[in-house]
Amino acid sequence: MANGEVCCILGVCCPAGSQAQRAALVTMIKKAHPKMATEQVDTAADRILDEHDCFRGVERILKSAAV
Repeated sequence: MANGEVCCILGVCCPAGSQAQRAALVTMIKKAHPKMATEQVDTAADRILDEHDCFRGVERILKSAAV
């Protein structure tokens, strides 16, 4: 079963670094941690995307596999 949020977070179906990617990650964090304050969710999302380069490595792997 496909999971659109995860697909978008990993940059498979949404561009890495896009607002859609960040919004999907924020949504996922809120679902997993419903009591977390909005500011904490935003900070966590930004840190995750920053530390993982917006999951750009996934896109590189997929492009190289398609060749």
